[in-house]
Amino acid sequence: ELEYRICENLNPSNCSTAIATVTVEAAPIVANPDDFDSINGRTGGTTASVLINDTLNGDPVNPADVTLSLVDGDSELTLNSDGTISIAPNTPAGTYELEYRICENLNSGNCSTAIATVTVEAAPIVANLDDFDSINGRTGGTTASVLINDTLNGIQVNPADVTLSLVDGDSELTLNSDGTIGIAANTPAGT
Repeated sequence: ELEYRICENLNPSNCSTAIATVTVEAAPIVANPDDFDSINGRTGGTTASVLINDTLNGDPVNPADVTLSLVDGDSELTLNSDGTISIAPNTPAGTYELEYRICENLNSGNCSTAIATVTVEAAPIVANLDDFDSINGRTGGTTASVLINDTLNGIQVNPADVTLSLVDGDSELTLNSDGTIGIAANTPAGT
């Protein structure tokens, strides 16, 4: 509000006052949904900021002009003060959500919320072909582990990180839990 007076120049004591009321509205604030993908669940990672596509008064949000807060979200995700989302290492593959709120610092009740979706992918796992030879069929024996040339996330497989199972095979061969193959004694020559 502003109170003002007008007085006639010819008769300076001839005056009247009034109040002018001006309504100031908060700037429009919009938190837009985010969709982040390709986060490797084995190593974890960090997304871009959720603020990158949000607006205040039609312009990209300046982080100094808003307060960012977590509303709700999956426990595998952490909302950082800069708007990025951290995904912990060893997070199972899946789709995770986090709801956040931005409020204008100038008008703390001027807020908007949005959902950020993070897609966590399984680490690439590769079982490579194995070619073992020189096993004496009369006495039988054991090969090296089939896991020796296999990779998980680009690194040689640690047997503790995988489950090994037999899909199919000749009856003379036994797949052992450590990845070695047992060849029974008196196995005829062959491949």
